[in-house]
Amino acid sequence: MLKKCMGGPSLIIPTENIGIKDSLSYDEFPVDILGHQVLKLRTNKVASV
Repeated sequence: MLKKCMGGPSLIIPTENIGIKDSLSYDEFPVDILGHQVLKLRTNKVASV
């Protein structure tokens, strides 16, 4: 549940400093998964990152 809070002027970020395009889109870059584990349960194997 959201609650109201009093925000200060230091929390406001000017939009000139943010790299937002006019179409409100952004570029996504793929992220490498550095490691993973396979947990063995009684009857199943579960992959976790």
